[in-house]
Formats: sequence, structure tokens, C-alpha cells
Amino acid sequence: MMLKNQRILGTIFVVMSSFGFSIGPTLAKNAYDAGANPLGVMTVRFTIASVIMLVLRQIAMRKEPFPSLKLILEMFLIGTLGITTVSFTYFLSIETIDTGLAIVMWYFFPVIVVLISWVIYKKRPSRNIVISLFFSLTGIIITTGQVKGGSNSAITLVMVSSFLFAFYLLAVTRTLAKVNLLTGVTFINIGAAIGYWLICATLPFGLSVDFPSNQSSWLYISTFALFGTVAPFMFSYAGLKRVGPSMLSVITTIEPVLAIAMGVIFLNEAVTTTRVIGATFVIGALIALSVLESRNETALAHQ
Repeated sequence: MMLKNQRILGTIFVVMSSFGFSIGPTLAKNAYDAGANPLGVMTVRFTIASVIMLVLRQIAMRKEPFPSLKLILEMFLIGTLGITTVSFTYFLSIETIDTGLAIVMWYFFPVIVVLISWVIYKKRPSRNIVISLFFSLTGIIITTGQVKGGSNSAITLVMVSSFLFAFYLLAVTRTLAKVNLLTGVTFINIGAAIGYWLICATLPFGLSVDFPSNQSSWLYISTFALFGTVAPFMFSYAGLKRVGPSMLSVITTIEPVLAIAMGVIFLNEAVTTTRVIGATFVIGALIALSVLESRNETALAHQ
């Protein structure tokens, strides 16, 4: 019963995380329209999020000692090389590509996660995960099948982001096992902010940075930092500890459906029969996976 409850709770956490992350593209697009560019938006986003997380940690865990310097550096490295590169390549791509196309391509990362776990860690995926993954990805493709195409460079950026995220997800799973959730989220976010400030300081590859310069852009980015970064990161890591990377990667395939819903609500995008059918595939696969995995664990617990 305890295992079942933890699996269900983990699934709820991951869905809440996906909801938070799904509002990101809409808020970022609005911030771009308000005058900031991707580098400026993401730098301020993670800086604000890091400050919030550090304050929360100090309030909630003021008697808890800081982790070792080695572990702090490990988390900084994951944030800098993982979160910074994954998020920047993705949000740079949606400056010139439709967000629906970008997210459907990006969400092929669950396939990469499952394959890496199988090949490197010898963790063969369960039949439930494989079947659910197939129907989830089918739903994503159906849902975004009517989205217009984009440039080759933007498509490349999305695929690079997806590939890097698969490795990041596996790496962060091992690191979070060594530290409490709040501390892990805090230092990984700080690492991401450091990564962005390093990019701002060096501006490689001819990049430029436009920071928020008006009330609207600051409002969008601050909302992005709190509800699209801090909250979903907390939910994501809490869920990751309970369901593992393979199941998390499948559950988060609901995020494209939520992102499309955000576009319908806030960007007046059209609702089509095709997208409704795709959403049904994704949500149905999610529910089926959660139920089947819970039944399996209950059966194992009674053996």
C-alpha cells in the first residue's frame, strides 16, 4: 500500500510539474514581445528563481548544514551544463519556430531516456512503459500534426535540447539521491543562473542579450520564475524520487497537451478535432500507465 501511494503521489507531482512548465513557452513569448530576448529572459528567470529557492531553503532548513563542497560543485555543474544548455537551446528555438512543433520534437526525449537506461544501466523497460510511451508519443504527433514547420537551425536546436535533457535527467537522478530535495533544487537552479551569466559575460557565437526593460517584461519573467520554474522544479524532483526517470519521462508527455491548452486559452489558438484526439491518446496512456504500474507494485508487495 505504501508503494502504491508513493507511486500515485509521484504521478500527481509530475503532472503538477508539467502544468507549471507548460506555461513557460507562453510567458516567454510574451516577454519576447515585450522587448526582452531569449538570453535576457532566461538569465533573469533563473536568477530570480535561485534567490527565491535560496531564501526558502534558509527559512525551512536553517538548522540543516550545507552539503559538502564537492556535492555543491556537482549540483552547480548539473545546473550549468544541464539546465542552462537544455533550456537555452529550447527557448532560443521558439523565438523563430512554432511552439507546438518545438514541443512535439522535444518530447522524443523519453525514447532516449529509456534507451540509455537499457543500454548503459541494463535497466530493461517494462512492457507497461513501452506501450504507454508508444501511445503517448503517438498522441503528441497527432496533437501537433497541423503545426507549421520552421527553420532547420531551430529544429536542430530543439533536437539538441531534447538529447541533452535525456542525459541530464539520468545524471540528476543520481545526484538527488545524495541530498534533500530543497537543497538539490536550490543549488541546481543557482548553477543554471551562473551558466546564463557566463553566457552573458562572453556572448559566444555572436549572441546578444536584451534584458527586460519595462513593467510588462518584468511581470512575465517574474511569473515565469515563480510558477514556471520554482514550483514545477520542486514538483518534478519530488516526483522523480518516487517514480524514477523512465516513468517520469513518460508521464511528462502530458506537457505538450497542457502547453497547447495554454496557447488556446492565452494566445487564442484554434482547437481542432485532431488535437483533441491526440490529447485523448496522451492522457489515456498516462492514466493506464499509472494504474498498471500501481497494480504491479501491489502484486509484488503481496508476494
